[in-house]
Amino acid sequence: MCRGIIMKRRMTNIFSCVGLASMLILSACGNSETDSASNEENKGEKVTLTVWGNEGKSITEPAFTEINKEFMKKHPNIEIDYQYSGNQQVIDTAVRSNSLPDLFVVQGNKTPMMKLYKDSGALLSLDDYKMDVSRYSKEAIDYATIDGSLYSGLPATMDSQVIYYNKDVFKKAGVQEPKTFGEFLELFEKLKKEGVTPMAMPGKEEWNRAWLPYALFPSLAEDALVRLNNGEGDFSDPNIIEAFQTIRDFAEEGYFPKDFITGDMAGAQLSFTNGDVAMIADGTWSNPAYQDSMGSNLGAFYIPNMDGERVAVLSFNDIMTFAASAETKHPEEAAEYIKFLSSREAQQTYVDKTGAIPTLDDLKPSQETAHLSKYDSFGQNIYSVLTNISTEKVALTDLFMREVIPGLLA
Repeated sequence: MCRGIIMKRRMTNIFSCVGLASMLILSACGNSETDSASNEENKGEKVTLTVWGNEGKSITEPAFTEINKEFMKKHPNIEIDYQYSGNQQVIDTAVRSNSLPDLFVVQGNKTPMMKLYKDSGALLSLDDYKMDVSRYSKEAIDYATIDGSLYSGLPATMDSQVIYYNKDVFKKAGVQEPKTFGEFLELFEKLKKEGVTPMAMPGKEEWNRAWLPYALFPSLAEDALVRLNNGEGDFSDPNIIEAFQTIRDFAEEGYFPKDFITGDMAGAQLSFTNGDVAMIADGTWSNPAYQDSMGSNLGAFYIPNMDGERVAVLSFNDIMTFAASAETKHPEEAAEYIKFLSSREAQQTYVDKTGAIPTLDDLKPSQETAHLSKYDSFGQNIYSVLTNISTEKVALTDLFMREVIPGLLA
């Protein structure tokens, strides 16, 4: 593909900006005590735990109604007051004002917030409460761990970024799901030659325009992302540059709709479901909406790497991961609730009721999302990597989302 001098200068500026921030980072490289007397006094007494869950009540209420009912059946002395009010702003305000509930939903190491809460003394360490982590991967344990101590429940399901496609459009164009990354690239050119716009792109929306880069990076640059996450390497790695260049090429080759740069997600989704474009990069959480609109005409695949492995970006679902306030009057009961949410019983109920995609082998996916469980390996979430290597002075996540991605698409 042709690349002009202007594009090269623009790319050089982008890479220099990211590389400089990376160099800055890579070169710059209480514990709460429980009142045992109070706990002994509360044994056998009826206690109420106030729990702030995720705001997505319409999706999660059937699951948590059953989960909480079963928990209270097993623990008749504990009443769960479950509230769908745990958004980031509310929790941040409660941390600052020392008004947290007994338990609240957290995002683990996906963002810096749980560590900030811990550093401020707001979180109860779970080390003394015999949490069973034997079913979980190192990645899942790391999600809930800060400075060697466990501070939240462990995740058992994931959200990921996937390429949805219109089966009818694919069939008419004579193309099929790619088996390798090379075939993925060829797919775009074949669709364009058939007069089909290959992919929708909501160019003006900071988060939604990022789903394609999220899905693509681990398929091309997984090893490089691992090195970055471990504090090694930098953004000059050839595979990372190739990932950047691929996104730039897609924009230059006309693989996105005309005027996509001013488009929003609602318009992108509509153009996809109407068959005006062949594909859209989106989260697995959008699967129910696409299925309602397209039925059996909906297809989906994870972008394969060069060896043909279908790589699912690993982004743990945080709906079931809760932390306890360091100020809770009922630490043992709060820990019991976190333990139950981390049990296979509660997790299978959540999967059955919500269609969440399990990451544990002992959980069975729902029929509606079985196709989204067809992956061969997990890949790094580039946002999580950038979060891990950012500092207070340099937020690589903001740089990537607000400057690099729009620079590649422009």
